[in-house]
Amino acid sequence: MKMYQVTINCAEIRDRESFHQIFAQRLRLPSWYGENLDALFDCLTSLNSPTTINLIGVQSMLNSLGGYGRAAINAIEAAERENSDVLTVNMV
Repeated sequence: MKMYQVTINCAEIRDRESFHQIFAQRLRLPSWYGENLDALFDCLTSLNSPTTINLIGVQSMLNSLGGYGRAAINAIEAAERENSDVLTVNMV
């Protein structure tokens, strides 16, 4: 089974729109991705192939997005807990 590794430079994220665009593009999310945190959670918990997501510059994203950035990290961490046999998230 092929393993996917994706690195996302969170310093590129300036607002909610860029957050969802960057995640959708880098993670190759399906066309039904609704560009909200519930949809991101659903996509991440539906992964079938082992996937590692490396998030670099997380603090920069948190500075730009404030509460939404914290909610995004919470959603990503919750997805990792629920799909821990497939999804690994590293944050720097």
